[in-house]
Amino acid sequence: MAISRFIKVAFSCLLVSGCASNIMPIFEDTPDYSKLYLRGVFTWWEADEKYKLIAVKEEKYATQIRLIADGQPYDFRFADINWSPSLNCGYVKASVDQIVTLGETVRANCESKDENFRFTPKETGLYQFSIDFSSVGSPKVKIEKLSD
Repeated sequence: MAISRFIKVAFSCLLVSGCASNIMPIFEDTPDYSKLYLRGVFTWWEADEKYKLIAVKEEKYATQIRLIADGQPYDFRFADINWSPSLNCGYVKASVDQIVTLGETVRANCESKDENFRFTPKETGLYQFSIDFSSVGSPKVKIEKLSD
């Protein structure tokens, strides 16, 4: 009787400890998106304070830039000053996300390395570049024309 009770207790301890390792909470730090910059050919890929993103609403960040419509595409991405993992946002899939069309959203991958977005403005003017982290899944990137 004592042996069978010992086996039950030992077995219960094994089950509990085995399960406990699978239900341990994993705490991940949420990246600080307020540290992102719009970086691209127009900034020589530097983190220029003029193009630091600001919060425009909860989990949506944006900046403005004047672009010249000369038929040439502008390559860009969103990244912090150190190109840190989780704060280095380029496109998800080249065939659907690399080319950004005015007013349309594309998906971003913030663990990217060389996946630069591309935008060719049809008119010279002031544009807002934004990235929205509020949706489940990939962040959304959008460009809107503000003025001439």
